Formats: sequence, C-alpha cells, structure tokens
Amino acid sequence: MRFEKQTKEHLRVYVTANELSLRGIAIDTIVGESGQQLWKELLETAESEFGFSPQGAVDLNVTMFPRDGLVIDVQKGEAVTEADVEQVEIRLTIDVIHHLIYQFDDIEHVIDASVRLFPHMHETEQGGALYFYEGRYYLHFVEVLPEKVEERLAAILSEYGKTTTISPYVMMEYGKTIQSEQAVKELYDAFA
Repeated sequence: MRFEKQTKEHLRVYVTANELSLRGIAIDTIVGESGQQLWKELLETAESEFGFSPQGAVDLNVTMFPRDGLVIDVQKGEAVTEADVEQVEIRLTIDVIHHLIYQFDDIEHVIDASVRLFPHMHETEQGGALYFYEGRYYLHFVEVLPEKVEERLAAILSEYGKTTTISPYVMMEYGKTIQSEQAVKELYDAFA
C-alpha cells in the first residue's frame, strides 16, 4: 500500500491488484470479510505513520480499477463525543472504473507509451484521447475494450503512467483537450 497525505483530514491510498492478490483478496469481493481486514490494516497504518486517528466516522471512498487495483480516499467524518472514542464507523463508497485512463507526469512518457501502444490501436475504436489538466497529461480510452485488449493496453500504460481517479469529464470541462480521438496514432506519427 502506498499512502499520500492530501490534508490533515484526508489520505489517499493506492493498493495494486498484485498486493490484493498477495493478501488473498479478489477485487470483486472487497466488501466482504477479506475487505474488512484490509480496512483495518489501512486504518492502523494511517494512524501509526500519519497520525490519522480513526476515531468516530471515517469515509472510505474506493475507486476500483479491475485490472490495476484500488485508489482509496480516506477522510475523517464528524467529531465524536468522549463516550464514542473507542467506536469507529466506516462509511464505504465504491466506484468501479471500466474505461482506461492513465496519468503521466511528462509528455515524453506519453510519447513512449504511444510508441508501444500503436500496434494495438487497430483493436480500438477511438484510439485514445489526450488531455492536459493541472500540470499532467492524461490518456483516456473511453470505449469498453475486449478483455484481452484492455489487459495489453493496461500493461503498457502502467509502465509509463499510473491510474487516476480524476474523471475524464473534469478534464474535458476544466482541462485542455489536446486530441479527442486517435491520440496514440498522432503521437506515433509525429515522434516515432
């Protein structure tokens, strides 16, 4: 698990599919008993390493990427009374993201990924969209891809970028659309 402190009251936790597998947790059973152990471990680590006291209500907003793992936003809820100090209420929200969207810190990483992705673009309808938002680049495949194609693309994308919980709709509205379709082909043609 990788933790990022967003604010005093908010942590973001990344759990890869491989880490879930090593814990014996299937991504589709995360709300079951195996998930309970993960939440407990997550809150214990948050408290010991970040001073994030899990007392009272804690909101866990989980975004599932079926191929890649989980992004979990952990936020403190309302304050508790002295009588409730030992109680922790976990409020769980789960979103499942089926489209592919990856964040890149540098345009060079997007270009490198595009060179590797190009041979697979004939298996997509739109060939990817490229956005720039808050100093980062985002490559987005909006269509639902066949499972084998999605696995290949996700494997390549994860070498150069990382999954993100930022909605492509936010990027379309507030970011800059560099290429709305065939972004991989355009980058390949320009730089390969």
